[in-house]
Amino acid sequence: MSKKIKVDQLTKEIEKALTEFVGVTEEACDKGVRETAKNAVQALRNAHPSGSGQYGSWDKYNSGWKVMQTKTDKRYHRKATIHNETDYQLTHLLEKGHALANGGRARAFPHIAPVAEQCETDLLKNIKKHI
Repeated sequence: MSKKIKVDQLTKEIEKALTEFVGVTEEACDKGVRETAKNAVQALRNAHPSGSGQYGSWDKYNSGWKVMQTKTDKRYHRKATIHNETDYQLTHLLEKGHALANGGRARAFPHIAPVAEQCETDLLKNIKKHI
């Protein structure tokens, strides 16, 4: 629906429309970041099988994945930090492998990098969905 405005009011109307659009996009970005972070935590929790196996139980490590609060910095960048609250020391060792005391190297279990790559594409999809 078009509405007639005077030339004097044109700048005010454009400014009003842009302000509304900024509000919508900020909300969509915030929801997109939160949804992507939540999905990433679930993917990390499911990256290793539960129960005991050859390398022991992954249950404590899997359940430790959490999302820190989504933050906005001075430039309005939305951020969510995903970390392992219980076994943060193991994340790098499991992802990359490590040297063993008797020589040789421990097997790497890459599980963070694939989820991070998936998050890059999911974030754009989620933001577009909310807009």
